[in-house]
Formats: sequence, C-alpha cells, structure tokens
Amino acid sequence: MKFFTAVGKFFKDLFAPTNFKCLNCGRDVFDDTGFCPECAKLLPHNNGKTCPRCGVGIDGEETFCGHCAFDKVYFDKAYSAFSYEGIIKKAIVKMKFHNLATFATPLAYHLVELSNKHNLHFDVVTFAPMSKKSKRTRRYNQAQLLANAFCDRLGISQPMDALVKVKETSPQEKLNKQERKQNLVGAYKINADVKGKVVLVIDDVKTTGSTLNECAKVLKNAGATTVLCLTVASRKEKIPFELEDN
Repeated sequence: MKFFTAVGKFFKDLFAPTNFKCLNCGRDVFDDTGFCPECAKLLPHNNGKTCPRCGVGIDGEETFCGHCAFDKVYFDKAYSAFSYEGIIKKAIVKMKFHNLATFATPLAYHLVELSNKHNLHFDVVTFAPMSKKSKRTRRYNQAQLLANAFCDRLGISQPMDALVKVKETSPQEKLNKQERKQNLVGAYKINADVKGKVVLVIDDVKTTGSTLNECAKVLKNAGATTVLCLTVASRKEKIPFELEDN
C-alpha cells in the first residue's frame, strides 16, 4: 500500500507539482519564483544602470555610486537582484519582522539566478550575522535562512558561520551616513578560517552597504582573498546632496 501511495504522489508532483502561495497576493504559485504571473510583472528588477562595484541602481550620469566613489570599499563586488521597493520591499519586511521565515526559500531562488547570471565562483558561503539578543527577539537570522536556501538550491555545503556579531548596534536605517559607519566599528569578529578563500556573503538588503563593507573588512583582515556579496535587494542611490544626511 505504501508503495502505491508513493507512486501516486510521484506522478501527482510530476504533473501537478505542490503549490506555494505568492509572496505578494497569496495566489497559488506552481514554480520556485515565489510570485504569481501577475505579481511577477511588478517585480522591481535591478537591471538598469548600476554601480560597477556595489551593484546599486544609479539614475545619474556618474559611473560609480557616491559611496563607492568616495569611501573605502572592502568587498570586491556586490550584486542585488532587485531594487528595494514595491512588492519586494513588502516581502522582505514580512520575512524579517512578521515571522514569515518561509519567505527565505523562494527569495533565495532569485539569489541563485543572480549568481548564475554573473557566473560567480567562490569557495565558501557565509551571511551577515546578528547579535545573540537580536536573534532571540526575532528567533531567526533572515540572512542565514537565505544563505541556507541558496546552498540547498545549488547542492553545495551549508554556509559557514564565518562571522559573529559581538556588539549590539542601532538599526542602520535610522542613522545617517557617518553614524552608520561608526555604528558598525568593532561589531563583527572572525569565527572561521577563511585564509586564501573566496568568500560569498549573503544578506537580505543593502542600503548604503555599510554592513557588507564591515563584514568584508573583517574577512579580508582574516586573510580572505576575495569577498563577493549577494543581496535580494538594494536601495537605489539617492541624489548627491542627500548622501551626507541619509
């Protein structure tokens, strides 16, 4: 009986795969993208003009964004699948703050697509860490869940706990540019041997890039040869006169 049940399930999944719910509208979705065909049309793909270093969308005539042009950048390259707006912002906020950790699996699909698109090669995968206090409050680290799902989809070893957050910091989105930099100084410590390795760091959102940059700094100081970064979304470059105040 179990055999026939298993066979029946196989053919059911083959011809009518298990459905998921659209991360935006809740309709049934029968693929791995996380969005129904109608909502997929609303996705803010980050495929316009972007900074060649950090991958953030740029609307002006400059080649590099204001952060990469004037600040010390430790990561070698960063990529984002989407702009942090619209239905993607809504999905990420739900994942982070509304106990919808399951959103990480379909969102990681887009990280895999991004990695394949740019033909990324790396030795180990890690993620932006959270402090113990923050993780207890939220119950999970969304960046770690994204990294886990990313590795699962690629069929590679699970992400390494290469970094630990040893200092409680203020939310980055509430700080201006200079405060963001100071907020993260000394926040991360190395937790694994990365000497001579190409490290891929995964996070959910890149705003100014301060978090990823500080992670990359610690990894480089520990001997990593190259640090690449992948995020589901990044906030578009603000106009120049806003950079110093926001």
